[in-house]
Amino acid sequence: MVKTAKILVVDDEPDMVDILRIILAQAGFEVETAYSGLECLEKASGGGFDLILLDIRMPEMDGWKTLRKLKENRITDRTNVIILTVEKGPGVEIFGLQDVVFDYITKPFDKEKLVKRVQKALRG
Repeated sequence: MVKTAKILVVDDEPDMVDILRIILAQAGFEVETAYSGLECLEKASGGGFDLILLDIRMPEMDGWKTLRKLKENRITDRTNVIILTVEKGPGVEIFGLQDVVFDYITKPFDKEKLVKRVQKALRG
């Protein structure tokens, strides 16, 4: 039996979380959600996620700080991360994180392109 990929969707906007959850579930992925960087770290530290979709603009702990903490944790340091952002431009490069981010997707996004990029990230 083929294992279903497990994805953690992290965004502070409930509507965005719902949209991503529905799209990814319809594409056949198992989806869990988190609404903050802290919740992401808590859930991800349990292991078992194949991919994390991480929003950048969040209160309390932004996506950049969350990403750094994910990569410092031996349980989550090898989990591929796709950044979700409304910002266009070289944000990943500015923060020196190009080596730890698999990809980034700008919002709004095309549903089919999102699924293809998630599939690519899961292939590694």
